[in-house]
Amino acid sequence: MEGASVTAFRLSVLLLTLLVADGYHTCSHHKVGPTVTQVTAPVNHGEGPHWDAETGVLFFVDIASELVNKYDPATNEVTHAQFVGGGVTLVIPVKGTKTQQLLTTRGHDVILVNWNQQNATFDSTTNVNNVTVIATVETEANKSGNRWNDGKADVNGRLWAGTMGPEPIVGQVTPDQGAFYLLKPDTKPITEVTPVSISNGLAWNRDNTLLYYIDTATDQVDVFDFNLEQATISNRRKVFNLQENGVAGHPDGMTIDSNENLWIACFDGGQVINVNPYSGELIQSVPIPASRVTSAMFGGPHLDTLYVTTSRLGLSDEEQQQQPLAGSVFAITGLGVSALAPANNALPNLGKHK
Repeated sequence: MEGASVTAFRLSVLLLTLLVADGYHTCSHHKVGPTVTQVTAPVNHGEGPHWDAETGVLFFVDIASELVNKYDPATNEVTHAQFVGGGVTLVIPVKGTKTQQLLTTRGHDVILVNWNQQNATFDSTTNVNNVTVIATVETEANKSGNRWNDGKADVNGRLWAGTMGPEPIVGQVTPDQGAFYLLKPDTKPITEVTPVSISNGLAWNRDNTLLYYIDTATDQVDVFDFNLEQATISNRRKVFNLQENGVAGHPDGMTIDSNENLWIACFDGGQVINVNPYSGELIQSVPIPASRVTSAMFGGPHLDTLYVTTSRLGLSDEEQQQQPLAGSVFAITGLGVSALAPANNALPNLGKHK
């Protein structure tokens, strides 16, 4: 964006920021639309939301600060676990542990961590016995700057997750350095797609025959045929391209609703968009008072609140003044839809335990 469009975007962000603390309402022909509410204080680079339906809490990460965060909407309390030695990029509770054990990442590693949900630090000397490395990828010298990015568990608890190349400037990633992996019980990671630039959002349809997938650098959502029993993907094809549809920003994290429509976070676009993946129709856009929208996940008691993570990483001082809420988690209500299904938790025996 340049010139007048930049000014218009900044003005819209300022207006949204002023309104969002009391809830932002979009109205059309007297119909009350979605309400956007800030629910956490800003972090540096919020990402990877995961709602645990069993315990009623939202996990999300702050990649830049190496934090796994737990937000409890019943108390509005946020607690964290810091993992020194590499940014954490995903967080998935492990089945049967009531969120006391989490699957997360640290640099090139996938790890299991035992955490009592209080503020804690995990490094080479503190809480080291509570961390188990279960998988490591891309150890080659020419991929030393790579890291894990987004990932989710399928309905059977297997991990599907991918990596990305170095990002010396926010939003400028070395292309074609990453890959998309599958991690099953008692195995090493299986490479499913390569090369990938920024492996990102994932979602499955109702009957688990389709896997939606984002490589951010392509500016689009693709879909694979998905075989749940065999844990295989095939026949990749385009679903929706943001540039071709005049949508600002780049596709980041993603989730799916009870109508089997996708909700896509638009990084540097200041919005989440709702797309029908069968028709390719852009159903609606919900503005967010932060330009760098990173991901979205349904949660709440009825799974009808869309939690949206954002980032302030790489914003100039002026941009941070214009977007004081950037980095916050926002809750969108009044969408008229809910999650297609509760988020899947991970199996306890994934990977090769070292």
